[in-house]
Amino acid sequence: MIADRNSGNTSPLTWVGSFPVYASTVLAAAHAATMVLTALALAVGAEALIQSLQFSSRAVLENFALWQFVTYAFVHPPDPWFLLEIYLLVMFGREIEMFLGRNAFLRLYALLLLLPPLVLTMAGLGGHPTFFMGSSALHFGVFIAFATLYPRAQILFGIQAGWIAFALLSISALKCLADSMTTSLVVLVLDSAAAFATIKLLCGTWSFDRLMPRRSPPLRVVQPERGSEHGIPPASIDAILEKISKSGMGSLTSRERAQLEKARAELLEKDRTH
Repeated sequence: MIADRNSGNTSPLTWVGSFPVYASTVLAAAHAATMVLTALALAVGAEALIQSLQFSSRAVLENFALWQFVTYAFVHPPDPWFLLEIYLLVMFGREIEMFLGRNAFLRLYALLLLLPPLVLTMAGLGGHPTFFMGSSALHFGVFIAFATLYPRAQILFGIQAGWIAFALLSISALKCLADSMTTSLVVLVLDSAAAFATIKLLCGTWSFDRLMPRRSPPLRVVQPERGSEHGIPPASIDAILEKISKSGMGSLTSRERAQLEKARAELLEKDRTH
């Protein structure tokens, strides 16, 4: 099962010159803008405003500050590491959006945004008040989703995305443990697990023995029988799938995209006739 995959839903929202603007790009711009606003608020001494926007289970339970379920992720004190967050969202969010479709990507993003404050609020009901702000775990979850789609994509010195995600998750979890940052650890684990599970379910590939599949994500495309006069040669589709598994959907040429969509259309037609 591939969610919301059609040519309109996987295309850019618009273009700025030669740069494609996706929903992930718009979200990244919103986070960048709120970092500037956070810095200005801190500069003029508006700490009370910042506190009203960050998540606090006590504020939610006692004052019904439900807006904090969203605003906490847009409170960004200036930090050089924030640039890495934006990179994760723009580059890897775009790949997810191109493959699954814009609607599926936005649903994934909403899940990663809302799940941590929901769980932390439940913990507050149990007598464990917490507060949290920032989007580092949220955007790391986006990278986990990409690594789940393309575990064998080589993105850094030839190292595969699956292993990079595993290493970064392990190091981040150990750092949270060493610094006694229990809330940060809970949020990190929640977003990472939710991203992994959501991608597996959306693609219909949930299987522990296929945690690192040879070719991922498994596109539901047709490979016509050999000797077909009208179908696309299986070798061509194999080459395209191999290219996607290594470099993502963004690496395809317009001709390769056309071949992939034609193969998909043939599969749908075949399903209808059967």
